[in-house]
Amino acid sequence: MTRDTHSVALSQEELDLIAAALQTQEKILSVQARAGGKTAGLRLSALKALSRRLNAQRPRTDAAPIWTRLSRALPCHKTGAA
Repeated sequence: MTRDTHSVALSQEELDLIAAALQTQEKILSVQARAGGKTAGLRLSALKALSRRLNAQRPRTDAAPIWTRLSRALPCHKTGAA
């Protein structure tokens, strides 16, 4: 199955607005799906897939190297030498 794809020129501000709207819609559908809405669950799955695709195509604004971003995600273990 092939899908027709279209290119749309959007500014970073417009992409941010779309991402925020998708996050809001995801929260709404999540509540509806937990309440037993089968259609909401299907739409939630489709929305999550769309959000992943959008995020993968958005330009990275974080200029930090990948190892710096990864090290921030690791838990910090402090050793007390008191």
